[in-house]
Amino acid sequence: MRKLEFKMPSVLDKVSAPFRPKPVFNQPVCTERRYYASRALHSISLVLLVVIAAAVVGLKAETINFMEDNKDTGFEFKTDDPQPTILAALPRNLFTAPAKLALVAAAISLTVGLGHVVFVFLDWKEGKKTQAYAFRRNMMFLHFINSILVLFALVSTYVTHKSSSHFNERYINYKADRASSDDGMRYNIGTFDLETWSCELKIVPGAFMVSEDYRKQCAIEMAGRDMMIPFLIVAWVLCGLSIWQMIGCRRDANGERIKTEQVEVEMGKMNAV
Repeated sequence: MRKLEFKMPSVLDKVSAPFRPKPVFNQPVCTERRYYASRALHSISLVLLVVIAAAVVGLKAETINFMEDNKDTGFEFKTDDPQPTILAALPRNLFTAPAKLALVAAAISLTVGLGHVVFVFLDWKEGKKTQAYAFRRNMMFLHFINSILVLFALVSTYVTHKSSSHFNERYINYKADRASSDDGMRYNIGTFDLETWSCELKIVPGAFMVSEDYRKQCAIEMAGRDMMIPFLIVAWVLCGLSIWQMIGCRRDANGERIKTEQVEVEMGKMNAV
C-alpha cells in the first residue's frame, strides 16, 4: 500500500500571498453597474463628438469653398500708383492639405459617432448588443483610428499656421510698378495658411474694398482652428472609454466570457499574466 505524503505550505508562500497581484482579465465584474456607467459616459461623449464634428465639417467646408471660389479672382488693391493694381484674392502658395485632412477626419468622426450613439440608444435597456465582445472590439479599433486621424489633423493645422508667411505691402508696391494693369499680379512670396492671409488682409488699407469678406473668413478660420482642440479631447476620451469597456467585458465568477444571444462570440478564459 502506497504511503500518502502530506506537504505543508511554506511560510514564504503564506507571507507573500497577500502581496501577489490579482488577475486582471478573469475577475468577476459587476456588469450592471459597469454597463450603467459605460452607457452614460458613452452617450455624453458621443453626442459631444457628433456636435463638434458637425461644426468642424461646416467650418472646413467654408474654408475649402472660399479657396475654390477665389482661386481665379482678384480685386483692386490701392497703391500710390495712379494706375489700378489688380491683386489676386489668394496667394500663389497656400496650404490646402490641413483643411482637407480636418474635413475628412471630421466626416469620419461624424459617421462613427452617429452610428455608435444609435446603437447605444437602441440598446439602452438591456445592453446585450453593445456589451457583446465583437461590438466592443470593433468600436475600440474605430475610435482608436479616428483619434489618430484627428491628432494628425490638429498637428497639421497648428504647424502650418505657425510656419505661415506674413503679408508685406511693400512687395505689392514694388510689383505694381512692373506688372501690367491688364494681367494683374499674384502674391508669390512665401507660403500662407488661409487664416494668416485673411486676417492680415482685412486690416491692410489697400484691400479696404474686400476687408469685410476677409474679416468674415478670418473669423471662420480662427473658429475652425480653435475647434480642433476640443475635437481632439473628445476623440481621445472616447478612445479611452472604448479600451476601458473592452478590458471590462462580461465574465462570470470563473473568468468565462458570457456569450450573448444576438452575437456569436467564442467563449474562452483569459488568464492574467
